[in-house]
Amino acid sequence: MKKIAITLFVIVFCVISHAQVQLIHSFENVSNYACSLINFETISEPVECYVIGQDSSFHIYNPNFVLEKTITFNLSDFSWHPDFHPNIFRNIDFTPVGRHLVNADDKIEMIVNASAEERYYNGYGEECIRFGYSTNTIIINEDGDIVHDFGHKIYFGAGEVVHKVGDQLRLAVWTSGPPYLYDESGYLEYGNLMYSTSLNIYALGGNYNPSTMITYTQPRGFPNPYPNPSRNTVTLPYTLQPGETSQLRVYNMNGQLLETFHIGSDFDKILLNVSNYPKGTYIYTYNGVSKKFVVQ
Repeated sequence: MKKIAITLFVIVFCVISHAQVQLIHSFENVSNYACSLINFETISEPVECYVIGQDSSFHIYNPNFVLEKTITFNLSDFSWHPDFHPNIFRNIDFTPVGRHLVNADDKIEMIVNASAEERYYNGYGEECIRFGYSTNTIIINEDGDIVHDFGHKIYFGAGEVVHKVGDQLRLAVWTSGPPYLYDESGYLEYGNLMYSTSLNIYALGGNYNPSTMITYTQPRGFPNPYPNPSRNTVTLPYTLQPGETSQLRVYNMNGQLLETFHIGSDFDKILLNVSNYPKGTYIYTYNGVSKKFVVQ
């Protein structure tokens, strides 16, 4: 299983046993994206996070603007035309899909492809730049695992549509034409702008159902940490469903992870020793819930 380099505030080791994305049909030679999904139930699953792209990385923030994970891409994570040797990303395009559409786990999945530049010096010592697009598109999860490699370029302009047929979730994606390469003057070096496209239909392995999915929100009257402010020990309350386990994380206001605790439903709080914490404001989070406490 190929894995994209990832920096986690909590390092999680996981293995995806198999990708649950299967091609079931292709409509070939569809001109100008002239196809519509009619009378299908289209599905959009809220993921309740902010995904911010920056250079070759994605930063995932929770609804309280706390940075939780950073996914860093390498050029080797994508496929390129054999005559193209990129050495810097130009752009990384992504579309969040959901948590329970591609498969049944709770991790966010995203469709990703990229463009890059090949920078070099010619015989006159002048810097030249060629740029091109990746020849493949991948689905990754929030841990940086590659869940599925489509093996070809997907056109993002027409969008990716998740729809439901009976009990089956399906993904409709457009396959673009051959990879494009442009020379240092911006002229098309390889590829044909006048091409036909394909509409590919994939079966997904998710279990998302808006009417039955259980979602957790912060309840009213959720207990606050105490004593607050504190000098020595602060109690951090939490609420879990029976039999549920999770991770409670403590951050400073710069988004730096300080401590991680495994929590379970057998208890409803942890006691945190803050005697060595510098004075200031801190945040603890779990399951999308966050609270602040102050150390004096």
